[in-house]
Amino acid sequence: MKLYLFLFSVFLQCCLYAQESTTLKSDSLKELQKIAIAERKSYNKKHCSEDSIRAVKASEIQNKYFINIAAPDGDKFLPGEELKTILKKHNIIWGGEWMGSDIGGYSGACYYSVMNKLTEKKFGKDFMDGLVKESVALYVKKHPDTIFDNDEHCEWTYKGGYLRYSDDNDQLNKDFFRNFSYPEGYENYNPSFQKYRSSTVVTLTLDQNGKVLKNQFSHEIYNDHNLKYIPYFEKEIKKFIKYTKFEPVKYRGYPVKSKTSFFIYYK
Repeated sequence: MKLYLFLFSVFLQCCLYAQESTTLKSDSLKELQKIAIAERKSYNKKHCSEDSIRAVKASEIQNKYFINIAAPDGDKFLPGEELKTILKKHNIIWGGEWMGSDIGGYSGACYYSVMNKLTEKKFGKDFMDGLVKESVALYVKKHPDTIFDNDEHCEWTYKGGYLRYSDDNDQLNKDFFRNFSYPEGYENYNPSFQKYRSSTVVTLTLDQNGKVLKNQFSHEIYNDHNLKYIPYFEKEIKKFIKYTKFEPVKYRGYPVKSKTSFFIYYK
């Protein structure tokens, strides 16, 4: 580890020095980078192996279960206390949340992931997923007014497929525009003077069955000429919402009251 940190430190210093000097060749920097990366991989592999063995030995005495959240700022798993109580009934220890590293460092992930796999192997993955869903159900019962954000623990699909948030090539947009007509005088997107395509962000509050409780609109119209058509866009979107059956957002597989959103992309 000391060698890895030393090489990484040297590499950073060389990068800073290279910005001020033209005498340091890029080949030297690349070589130092390769060595630092190799040392990091070696360090990670060694500790991963040690932690995997530690997880195997620990599981022979008692199983643990963890919830993984994304680095560096993962979303908290809200029903943690409920899951702890449910796991205890099956003699499983709630290990809490674990987060990997987003910069390539070793975070102890091997221990957590191996322990989870061993627990799922012993009790069955479907059984463990069921306990997690049970914890969410219990949390919802205790906090009936909670409106969940569509975070990393949530999943929202439309007609069984995931939405795309970068273009209009998803089923929801296809369905919307199937019965939509652009108003007379609308000017299409012109890349010669418009940097982005115009769109509307539609935010929905859904109940546990997918029923729309509230809708909100945020418009990004990049052609001022088309701003006058916003009321028409909203009318057509509301019509689409009224006649569309939405699926509920699922928090770790359990349907919850939530706030989620989708984009409508205009031509």
